[in-house]
Amino acid sequence: MSSTIINIDGVLKRVLIESQDLLYPDDLIERAINVDFSFAFGPISKVYAVHGLRRVGKTYFLYQLRKQVIKQGVERLRTYYVNMEDERIPRRTRVLTRLIPVIREVFGVRDTLFLFIDEIHRIPRWSAWARRINDSKKAILFISGSTNKLSADNMPRELRGRSYPLRLYPLAFMEFLMFRGIKISLEHIELSDERLSELLHYFQEYIEFGGMPEIVRVKGKHRKIILAHEYLKTIINRDICDQFDVDNKSALEDLIRLLINSKEFSISKAYNVLRSIGHRVGKETVGKYVGYAEKVFFVDQVPIFSRTIKDQLMYPRKIYIADNIFITSTALNYDFGRLLENMVYIELKRRTYGDPTISIHYWRNRGKGEVDFIVLKNLKPIALIQVAWSLEDESVRKREINSLVKACREFKLNRGIILTYKEEEKLRVNGIIIEIIPAWKWFLGIIDIPPMNPQSNPKIPHH
Repeated sequence: MSSTIINIDGVLKRVLIESQDLLYPDDLIERAINVDFSFAFGPISKVYAVHGLRRVGKTYFLYQLRKQVIKQGVERLRTYYVNMEDERIPRRTRVLTRLIPVIREVFGVRDTLFLFIDEIHRIPRWSAWARRINDSKKAILFISGSTNKLSADNMPRELRGRSYPLRLYPLAFMEFLMFRGIKISLEHIELSDERLSELLHYFQEYIEFGGMPEIVRVKGKHRKIILAHEYLKTIINRDICDQFDVDNKSALEDLIRLLINSKEFSISKAYNVLRSIGHRVGKETVGKYVGYAEKVFFVDQVPIFSRTIKDQLMYPRKIYIADNIFITSTALNYDFGRLLENMVYIELKRRTYGDPTISIHYWRNRGKGEVDFIVLKNLKPIALIQVAWSLEDESVRKREINSLVKACREFKLNRGIILTYKEEEKLRVNGIIIEIIPAWKWFLGIIDIPPMNPQSNPKIPHH
């Protein structure tokens, strides 16, 4: 046996023994995500692939899955957690090749294993190994990564049809309250000024500072912002620069800042801005860099709704950031209207995840009327959603309602939604029903916007 194999075996032994010493952290708070374990315990096993932005909670979610598997009667000696970003583990395919044999040797386990492998994409040829192990039924695999290579659309060909992908987003508002240990009774809440004021206080905090689990639990605005800067630096350095071999890091950093400070984006505009501040980059490079930011789940681009591909390509795309804390901590200027819209987009993506027939666009007509979100199912408009922090300003109210009515007429829908901070009203304008809904009610599942009912959106328990 070569010294390289001996070293890898030695590292794996230490890591696996530590894994048995700590089944899951004491501070684990379970996410409100229902997992159907039929993929693991049924006759046809699949690789469970958790993906999402760095620090969004993938590691703790793997621990949560391990805890749930053990609760279902699986012996702890059949379960192992390994983080492939552990600095002791070399980034070599041999690490995966030797993993199961070392477990068999050290722990004497012969039954099917349950392996929880974090950031597996760091290891070369991981997908070929995962397919071999899944096909041989030597182990049930739960894997995670900060890359869209684990998503349904981009899964390596070896695992297509053999994977069960799950996108993990920042905390939903209900989860935010759970992570903060906040218990508020929702029963008759609007009849209690005190309880409603408390809820609105936390909702405003959620909108301002977002739902990144660790940041939610950190106290103080200054500490939250410092942590967000650390996250952003790591995302740029490790997830983008290292993974995609970026050769112009300073241009990438300025482009990321530009995206955070922009509500709309076009490659030509970004190219002109970067060139004006001295970066020698081409339009193709700008496009690649934005693509990298999308692949690590930091930004999303939402196209205009049009029945022609030409318009969708020519019009600017709206930019949404992975979590509001990156806007709050980095943007030169922002307002609660933008923050609420960004969080509504994240919630829409969470609730429609896993349905390939649904897509999200924005709408704009030649008269500059605009609706923030038009939701399509099978290319047919099913919901129009406007977002405004407040409608107290009469000019804002008129603009938002008129745009929504025009869009409803164009798409032959009889209902439009305006999500606000706390205002609520129902009115009819020219035969169109306009529902003004407090966003917190929608975030908590008290009011639904059908047919967008999430696969897993449990309401906050009544205490």
